[in-house]
Amino acid sequence: MSKAHGSFYVLSLHVLGTSSAKPTKGRSVSGSYLMTPGGAVLIDCGEGMQERIAVHDRWLRRIGSEDRTRLGRVRAVLLTHGHLDHCWGLLPMLHTMDKDGRTAPLAIHGPTSRAALRWVEEGHNSAPSPDSGIHPGDLAIQFDWWRRHGGKEGTLRFDVEWNLHPVDDIGIDGVEILNLDGTLFHAFHTNHGVPSIAYRVRTPSVPGRFNIEDARASGLDEAAIRDIAKDSNSDEHRGPRRQERTLVLSGDTTANVPSFNGSIGPVDVLVHEATFDDAHEEQASAYGHSTARQAAHVGVAMGARLVALNHFSSRFQDLSHLGDEATEAHPNCHLLEDGDRLQIDRDGMIRVHRRNTDTWDHILDLGLE
Repeated sequence: MSKAHGSFYVLSLHVLGTSSAKPTKGRSVSGSYLMTPGGAVLIDCGEGMQERIAVHDRWLRRIGSEDRTRLGRVRAVLLTHGHLDHCWGLLPMLHTMDKDGRTAPLAIHGPTSRAALRWVEEGHNSAPSPDSGIHPGDLAIQFDWWRRHGGKEGTLRFDVEWNLHPVDDIGIDGVEILNLDGTLFHAFHTNHGVPSIAYRVRTPSVPGRFNIEDARASGLDEAAIRDIAKDSNSDEHRGPRRQERTLVLSGDTTANVPSFNGSIGPVDVLVHEATFDDAHEEQASAYGHSTARQAAHVGVAMGARLVALNHFSSRFQDLSHLGDEATEAHPNCHLLEDGDRLQIDRDGMIRVHRRNTDTWDHILDLGLE
């Protein structure tokens, strides 16, 4: 866990891409590095992701931060869908991991459809026809290609676990796909025109603060007090248990997702795409995206304490009006920038820091009411 301002963070999200479709000045395509109590995971992996991780990590080292975004620490990659701005950096990254001598296994998760899985199992070597109902960018097809071009077992010096989740089988309550030492990852079917999913990350509850004076008053000797204090599973002489902390990352989607109307929440933070503004609402719907205001409404329905917006269209040079539109629907909205660090501590405090030349700028604090 990372530590800042005397408080331990159970979730620390380093946002390394906030642009939609193509990179723009100061904004890369999708990809974030998430630190959890069970280890690090990547959420999406657009082009150039490994370089972004390395540049950010060098900056963290230079400023003396206790957080580090080291590629070797990544235990899993979670892809929201198969569009290239969300996944095209994965195969080069696997090759780099191999050259760096990685031996630990890597789990890769992503959505697909039953039809695409059948297409691959039947051994087709061509793209599906337009009338097949299968999107040619479905991750089942891309995973198959990647296996044969560097991800096949035996080619790399580490095992790659390719995990595909048919969205046809994901109900409104989602499906658990990963458990990293008690931190649970659920997938929820979203709406983007291709098989797509959102991810909910939920940490386990933990014992409350240890009350050493209460322990001493009970007559325990110092050795027994030390043993109880070290026991992370004991509630003895402690305050109320610290509750689960929850983060949801939407990927690309329209706002009308059944799971977002309550099944997935309540959550501490919703990271939601906000590709368009109010003036482009029809275009957002047509292309499987959301406006900033729609994303904020999702946050209300989900019971999110903070809505963090990303995936902005390159048409917008100034994003301030997106923030204004979102805040009219939800009181706590934040426009993410590349390099932002969003953290949730075990007591529910949410903090956002912005990367500066030589330090973090502390720009947002949101505690429990």
